[in-house]
Amino acid sequence: VIEAQYSDIQPILSLFGEVITSRRSELRALVGGQVVQVGKNFKEGAVVQKGELLLRIDDFEYKNAVIEESAKLEVMNRDFDRADELYQQGNISEQFRDNALLEKTKQELVLSEVEKDLRDTELFAPFDGVINDVQATLGKQVSTLNDKIGEIIDIKNMEVRFSLSKAQYGRLLEDTDKILGREIKMSWTVGQRDLLFNASVSRVGAEIKSNTGGVNIFANILIDDIKESPLRPGAFVRLKMPDKTYDSVISIPETAVYEDKYIFIVNNQRLKKINIQILGYDQSKVLIKPLNNSKIKNGDYVVVNQLREAGENVKVDII
Repeated sequence: VIEAQYSDIQPILSLFGEVITSRRSELRALVGGQVVQVGKNFKEGAVVQKGELLLRIDDFEYKNAVIEESAKLEVMNRDFDRADELYQQGNISEQFRDNALLEKTKQELVLSEVEKDLRDTELFAPFDGVINDVQATLGKQVSTLNDKIGEIIDIKNMEVRFSLSKAQYGRLLEDTDKILGREIKMSWTVGQRDLLFNASVSRVGAEIKSNTGGVNIFANILIDDIKESPLRPGAFVRLKMPDKTYDSVISIPETAVYEDKYIFIVNNQRLKKINIQILGYDQSKVLIKPLNNSKIKNGDYVVVNQLREAGENVKVDII
């Protein structure tokens, strides 16, 4: 037997999930040319910071284009100034002055484009992350947008994706604590070690999984130092998440329950049948409450083993 005790119990769900990243971007050259410089961290598995130089393409032609188009713009600026002065004097028409202004504006746009091309000879990390699938090396000729030169994976904002059954999701919706923000303990087994992480539920999937009826849940993984953390997207992890809180229930072993309907308590050395309602489970324990007019008091002895001759008023000895 065990002594019955009412208490508030919040079981822990044992789940499995996969580490994913919220951002993953292909790196491509925005202009064509020969790679003349490669950043010190532009290599497989290296961690880079946002704005860090990844590579530089030969900018000789692009600098010359800027110089040439700048010179053309200076000429057009002088042409427009002369046209405007002549217009003010009444020597030319307004249309002639407007044509000069239009040509000047077009040249400003051309200059802006070549200046952008010059800036694009340098490729910088768009966000903090780890470099993957590097395909550009010093001296390689790359073409505009066609050549993938690498990939950057955001490991600062990694998430774990896991699934809840319809029953589990329904229980959490009934709980007073919201699903979003629920704390999760995560462990990743590497060799003989278990690496532990904390996570927090950030969002619920947009669709119900048609094959299982389950719901995808996403949780942000809390990482202090991305440079030191070995965790990477694709890792298969174990999760511990708090289930619904059951108020004022009795936790007993599964072996104490007969036919999922009743239990026996010992009263004056005789068995007394108590009809119960099973509210939930906590690993190998069953969470129950008495049904109807049945009563269980704190300290009542609950029989925890299955007795063949169990029945109302059967005399027993507590061992």
